[in-house]
Parts: sequence; structure tokens; C-alpha cells
Amino acid sequence: MQRIFIPTLLLTFLFTACSEQASGHLPAFEVFCEMVASDAKPLALHYPMEAAEVEKYWEDFRQVADQMGVQIYREDSFPETALFPLESTAGKSVVIIYKGDRLTQYEQWKSDLAAADTNDLKANEAQARRLGRLLGYSPQGINNLLMKNTDYRTFSSFGVTRQVTHLYYEKPEAALAFYEQTLGLPRIGKTRFQIGADAYIEIQPSDGDHPIDQPKSTAIALLTVQLPEWYTHVQAEKIPVKYPYKPREGGPHDGFVAIDPGGYLLEFEQFKQHPENELFMAALHGAPRIQTGTQDLQFYGSITWTYHKDLLAMQRFYEEVLGYRLVADQGWTKIYQTSPTAFIGLVDERRGMQDYSDEKAVEIEWGIRDMSNFTSYAEGSLKEYKSEDGMMTGPEQYHYRIRGAE
Repeated sequence: MQRIFIPTLLLTFLFTACSEQASGHLPAFEVFCEMVASDAKPLALHYPMEAAEVEKYWEDFRQVADQMGVQIYREDSFPETALFPLESTAGKSVVIIYKGDRLTQYEQWKSDLAAADTNDLKANEAQARRLGRLLGYSPQGINNLLMKNTDYRTFSSFGVTRQVTHLYYEKPEAALAFYEQTLGLPRIGKTRFQIGADAYIEIQPSDGDHPIDQPKSTAIALLTVQLPEWYTHVQAEKIPVKYPYKPREGGPHDGFVAIDPGGYLLEFEQFKQHPENELFMAALHGAPRIQTGTQDLQFYGSITWTYHKDLLAMQRFYEEVLGYRLVADQGWTKIYQTSPTAFIGLVDERRGMQDYSDEKAVEIEWGIRDMSNFTSYAEGSLKEYKSEDGMMTGPEQYHYRIRGAE
């Protein structure tokens, strides 16, 4: 399907231009310069102007740039992309504000764009993302612009309502008893247990696709603010512990790791205010506490950890195909929010608790609100999705079940 470029960003330009007509050209230009000077943006584009206007104000622009310690460049032929359609800049000049070698980076991008195949939609998207990164946009910001200007959609734009982590057991009855009776998790239906408002695990019997000796390739973090109490309970119930509870003053998180009846690792974990967790803590704020049947102990969300050889490829999939938000970056671990209280943690297998394996005793299920429109989009544009079984396969053979809202 051909993507149609629509000049929606022209509204942004017009809004800025209207403000400038009322207050003069320089205030907005000063703001752009300050953003580049402070490294808030690698490079900035002042709004498109008629050539005569640029000439009239060029000396003023130059003086402001000098005062701010940045440089400027006049671009008279800004190229068409999915971020800035040609209609918004045709016949006009754009003042580029930069420092150091950022102009060289821009010129390299422009040269590569001119040489690219304009009929290759994925190549066009890649060049648009490259420009977005140069302008300092987040992956989500780039996705939003692409969705406005083309028929591109992210998976998450169809409305994710829940995350269910499917685990596989030789003896599912023992696992069901463990999660319901030993941990006291609320049981939803026959085999599903609730950890957060929209975060669940589901107990499945081993089968041909998931035999009993299959590598786990996952661990489940149970988020709580009651670590000492949970550790006391786990010890009292004689649940095997792989890593004991050793709280650290000033660290980003505390926790301990237990082992369930099928050999899956359960990480009881509490995240704390810390530079690497600031957005994550905001995302967790206000998450409803899920009361268990174990005294007054609670959970309020979960992270499903998955283990990878190529972490960068997985990040691109989660950001550009799925459209999820990165809420915590631990270097070798990237945590993405999939629904309000459910998260996926992508882990470099060289550092994590599990090793990478092509075969995996785990599947992830996401419920989405707009299933019919997703199916229509995916059948035409998402090669990873197979509508006949409602499954999406990501990099490194992770399988995702896509289901409608319940």
C-alpha cells in the first residue's frame, strides 16, 4: 500500500509563525539557539521563511547565534521526508542551528536521502527516522510524526489493554497450587493469575511446541514495596531461593530471586528513586495494589524479562514496530512499558540470569482494544503477524499472541 504524505507539520510551522508575527522573529530563534547550545537538541530548524525575510534578519540571527555559542546555516532546498513534507518548505528557506559537526551529519543525511530509492517505503521510513534522531526526537515522537504523515502505525497505537505471560509446566497442577495457595495470587478463570491491574501470568501444560526440557529464557519480576515481608514468607514456605535478599542503600532497586515449581525464576523486586528509574517511577505511580491471599502482602505490577543476543535489534523492534516506551535504561537491560502495570525487560544474555536460546518456554500475550483495525493493517503492512493463528513473531524467535480486549 502506498503511503500518502500529508503536510500535518505545517500546522506547527503556522502556529510558530503566527506567534512570530505578533512578537518579532528573534524570540523563537533565541529559544531554538538555547536548545542547541544546551544540547537539548542536536540540531534545530527555525520555521520556514521567505528568502527575503531570511536576508533581512540574517545579521540579527547571526548575532544571536554568536552570543549563544552556536552556528547557523541557510538551507534553500530542504528535502521532502515523512517528517517534513515538501509542501511546508517549498520555495522557502530554513535556518539550521547547530554546533560542531552536526551540519556535516545533516549534509551526509541529505546526500544519502537524494541517492535513496523513493519507491522503497522502508528506506524512506529509515531516512525519516534518521532525520528525527538528528533533531533530537524520541522514538515515540518520530513514530507519532510518521503516523500523522503516512499510513504507518505502531502496534501499541491500537490500544494495548493487558499483558499475559504464558509459562509451561510438566505438572501444571503443582504450579496452579503454588501461585494460588503459596503466593496467594488472585486466580482469574482456570489458569490465569493477576499480578497487576492489567498484568497476568497463565499456567500452561507442556506440549509439542514447549516440551518439558525447553530452556526457560525468561524470568518474572513481581513488583512490590514489601520485600522484607515477602522474603519472610518465602522462607517460611520453604520456596527455593536462588539469590537472597540483600538490600543496598542508595541503589536503584532491591530484591531477591525465588524458583517456582517448574524452574522459572521469580524476582521479587522494588524499584527506588534513582537517575536510571525516574521515568519508571512516574509510570508506576498510582498503580493499584493487588491484594494476595497471603496475610496483607501485595503486588502492583510485573516485568517479564527476556534474554537476547542482539539487544539493539530488539530495541528497534520494540520501539519502531511495537511502539512501546522505554521507561528505564540500565545499560544491559531496557525496560519498556506495554500496558499501565505491565512491562517487558530486554536483557543482554551475557549479563542476565538466563542464557539466550532459540527455543523458549514462554510466550507473551497482548490484548488490544482495536483488534479489527489492527488485523486489517497487519495483513497488509506487518510481515511479523500471521492472522490465521493470531501470532506475531519478533526477532530471535520470541512469539507474541495478539488477542482482542476481554
